[in-house]
Amino acid sequence: MTGGGLHYRTQWHWHDCAMILVPARGTIAFRDETRRSVTWLSEDRFVVVPKMLAHESQAVRHASNHVALYLTEAALAQFAPSRPFERRIKKPSMFAATPLMRTLLRLCCTDDSDAAPRAAQDHLAAALLIATLTRIEQGEPLSGASSHDHGSALVTEMRSAIGERLAEDVSLDELADAFGLSRRQATRLFRQCTGMSIGDYRNRQRIETARRLLTDSTLPVGEIAWRTGFDSGSALARAMRRTLGLSPNAVRAAFRSAPDP
Repeated sequence: MTGGGLHYRTQWHWHDCAMILVPARGTIAFRDETRRSVTWLSEDRFVVVPKMLAHESQAVRHASNHVALYLTEAALAQFAPSRPFERRIKKPSMFAATPLMRTLLRLCCTDDSDAAPRAAQDHLAAALLIATLTRIEQGEPLSGASSHDHGSALVTEMRSAIGERLAEDVSLDELADAFGLSRRQATRLFRQCTGMSIGDYRNRQRIETARRLLTDSTLPVGEIAWRTGFDSGSALARAMRRTLGLSPNAVRAAFRSAPDP
């Protein structure tokens, strides 16, 4: 099953079969009954959850999506008759997302019927799943997310959230609250991971987006200012002069006069 989006959230629940939860894009906040603190699942890792174990998960931004693979009794009996997988995984365990898993993920997410016949895709997905289960049985789980991993995942999500709402004046309190942080925690963590404040980062992103729109489109300066969160074309011009030393018209003129490579 695929899912995601800003409003994706599951309350505490469990399944009568094992589950593999794989982020395809973005980061998922995951909790389980063995450890109530949050584990952050990013695109480089996935979690294996044993059957009948309570857990919950939540996305924090629009662009997130994921795949959940439910390993039913019938499927495990077919793929792994000796059942070493079930015997080994007694609590939620994280593993690195190998190329095998990323390929399986792409197959699960594709809706392109022209890529290959559906039956062929199903057979390939089954083979990849068997190989992934073997890796899980033989490999060592990743250690629990460290505070640095946790912080890095949060800041990555915060940066993406800022980019998605670049034209809005999202308050620091609103941004921090979306990630379960205080205003002070969000500010400290963001500076620790990026070397700049949240406000400085947002301004830089606005200027860079405006610069790109000036060179890649014929939109009026006022329209570009509105799309990037500035009150007016003159406000954008002042910000660009401070940052780039050029006005919007000068940026556009310089790009048009540059020789072709």
